[in-house]
Amino acid sequence: MPNIPIETLQKADKVLGLVACAAVSPIGSVRRFRSRCGSPERHVERVLLVKFWGIGSLQLLTPAVGVLRRRHPGARLTLLTLAENAAFARGLGAWDEVVTLDIRGAGWLALAGRFLGLVRGLHRRRFDVVYDFEFFTRFSAVVSALTSARSVHGFRAPSVWRGGVHTRTVPFNRYWHVARNFRALAGGEDGEDVTPAEVLPFRIEAASAAHVESLLASLRPGSAGPLVVLNPNAGRLSLERRWPPERFGELARRLATELGATVVFIGARSESQYTRAAAALAAGAPHGHVHSLAGALTIAGLVALLDRADVVVSNDSGPMHVAAALGTPTLGLFGPETPVMYRPLGRRARVLWRPPICSPCINVHDNKVANCIHGRPECLVNITVDMVLAATMKLLEGETLVPAAPPRAPQPLLAHEPMAPRAPSAQAPSGGLNLPTILG
Repeated sequence: MPNIPIETLQKADKVLGLVACAAVSPIGSVRRFRSRCGSPERHVERVLLVKFWGIGSLQLLTPAVGVLRRRHPGARLTLLTLAENAAFARGLGAWDEVVTLDIRGAGWLALAGRFLGLVRGLHRRRFDVVYDFEFFTRFSAVVSALTSARSVHGFRAPSVWRGGVHTRTVPFNRYWHVARNFRALAGGEDGEDVTPAEVLPFRIEAASAAHVESLLASLRPGSAGPLVVLNPNAGRLSLERRWPPERFGELARRLATELGATVVFIGARSESQYTRAAAALAAGAPHGHVHSLAGALTIAGLVALLDRADVVVSNDSGPMHVAAALGTPTLGLFGPETPVMYRPLGRRARVLWRPPICSPCINVHDNKVANCIHGRPECLVNITVDMVLAATMKLLEGETLVPAAPPRAPQPLLAHEPMAPRAPSAQAPSGGLNLPTILG
């Protein structure tokens, strides 16, 4: 059976989720009353972290996990995520257990059965505290409410009612990086931005690294040029984040021709056709220099390849965050989403962003649905191959200094209003925005 389309799931979360939140709202009221009468987080032994969507978000969640380890010493941390993220989540090694919900190949009846089984299993585990790290989905709020936890933490937004199921809420700050918002929800806000040192990288096993080395040896025997990994894909939550495939193809051709680079396109099995088409657009590249490994690698193999690369160029997506966390020189291409919230956290990471007045148009308060007013995202069309090639070459030359993030308390902006460029800070690099580079 085919997967339920993501757009259908988002609509269901808005409509059916509202009904479900109303149904579980009394549970939240009782829980809040009990929390006022005692100390619900005394003697915490079992903690549940809820984050369903995206390996990039799981990567950015790791600084918050460090906070939870200190806040609840000795407690067992369990992550609840989608089954498609399980291998990556376990490879991070940040939690003690990973529990999953599989929504693949399920109709509504089967999905309801899996949901009920999940809720029963979570209730049996008798969690003491739940941290709902989903931004504003009602589904995660319902799941959190139906656990037996004494305390439930989540984000607060006046525009999205989630039944009042959370006993403690913190506002989601769209002028902060997502990793900092996660850390604040965990109770670790210290007035500073998250640094790359706080991000836990994926654990690469020797067998995966050896497999990738063998694969690369067969792809580029005797090649002395750099290894460049290109990710032309973006998560299915918002495909509008993709830089045009023909530009990825032209970039690959020029990297191979001008630098003698071996260029490897990556993607999931479901993205293999799109990725191969992008790689095929590198017409005129030297023979044997451009390859597509989309769908050919396990998640462990993919991470090993990202670690082995001399530079990674990626759309705003999970592999970008994973590569940056590994310390690989990484260039992120941004358009509908803002790098203020989603820049890659790495000391050797840069971003390119040339927003028109309408960008960013993705809003976490609305399930991250892009509202593009153009036939194709003008914000990404504004990024040229020459710009990306120049930034890639700087990373290959060993550029590591990344100016600090913008001031922590910027003046409020309209949702569609781009930030004006400002001079780089003189303080030590922390993996923040390079606004002069971003805005050109």
